[in-house]
Formats: sequence, structure tokens, C-alpha cells
Amino acid sequence: MNKGLILLGGGGHCRSVIEAIEHSGKLKIAGILDPGAEAGQTICDYPILGTDALIPSLHQSGHAFIITIGQIKNPAPRIALFDLLQSLNADILTITDRKAVVSGRSTIGKGTVVLRHTFINSNVTLGNNNIINTGAIVEHDSTTGDHVHISTGAIVNGNCHIGNRCFIGTGAIILNNITIADDVLVGAGAVVLRNITKPGIYHGNPARII
Repeated sequence: MNKGLILLGGGGHCRSVIEAIEHSGKLKIAGILDPGAEAGQTICDYPILGTDALIPSLHQSGHAFIITIGQIKNPAPRIALFDLLQSLNADILTITDRKAVVSGRSTIGKGTVVLRHTFINSNVTLGNNNIINTGAIVEHDSTTGDHVHISTGAIVNGNCHIGNRCFIGTGAIILNNITIADDVLVGAGAVVLRNITKPGIYHGNPARII
């Protein structure tokens, strides 16, 4: 990976990931691709190189990638980029902030970003293309599927299983031994006390579908 790392998406989440990359001290950022910005602009002093149309050529020239588009209500943009990178057999990195606490007995999937002051305990398995955001906790023996966002300050207690394409909102609490189906959005501050078996948006204490 001597050509450096390309970030895909130039919004607020990109800035957070840049912080994590800089803290690692191990990776060189070569630039950012963003369809909404003009080439030549900068984000955190890193250049905008152009749009996602450059992904194939940058892959061919030896660059690696990380997806830095955020995910709240709709994971589709992140999924589309991940699938494109997979189809190219591109190098998709996993990023862990130096100030995150991650058990050596945990497993983190391809393209997942673990941000500052998170806590990932023993025997946790995180899927591909996840965001584990600032201050989130994922306790022992829990799993997440692919394209999941555990938001700031959320708590996933022990032996929980979160499906694909889920969003767990800021400050939400998932009781231990809970299973959450695919395509579930748990709102900020919600408390999940029972298994969620149907896709949908859940709010409140206890969390209920709306």
C-alpha cells in the first residue's frame, strides 16, 4: 500500500475517521473522493481528488480505500461503495483509533471503523463496513452483521446479536441476550428490552416500533 489511502466521502464522518487515521501514525492519506466537492479543495488539509469515478484507476495504481460516508437512516450509499470495492478486489482497510479499547479476542470485519473511546470486549465479532462511533460499548460475545452503525455512546450489552444494515442511535441501550433483526433503526436513547424480530424504526423505553 505504498501509494496511500483514499477516503470515500468528505463529510463530518470523514473528519472523524481522519482523526483516527492520524492517531494510528501508520497510514498515509493520499486524498479524498467526494461527488459534492470540487477537485482541488481540501478537507483537514487533505486534497479532494475528484469523484467516485476515479476509484477503478486509483485501485489499479495501488491505493487502498476506506469508506468515510456516514450512515444514519440509509446504509445504501455505504453498501454501494463497499460492493464496488469488492467487485474490483480492492484493498479495503479496517481503522481502529489508538484511543479505542479493543480486546485481542475480538474480530473486526473488513472496512469497519472503530472510533475514539469505544470499548470492544472479549469475543465480540463485528461485521464488514461497520461504524462503531465515539464512546460506544459492545460487550462480550456480541455480534454485528454487515453495514451496521453503532452510534455515539450507545451500549450493546453481552451476548447480543445485531443484524445487517442496522442503526443503533446515540445513547441507546440494548439489554443483554437481545437479538435484533436486519434493517432495524433504534432511535437515540431507546432501551431495547426484548428481541426485535421485524424491520422498522423503534423508539422509547421500552423500545416500540413506530
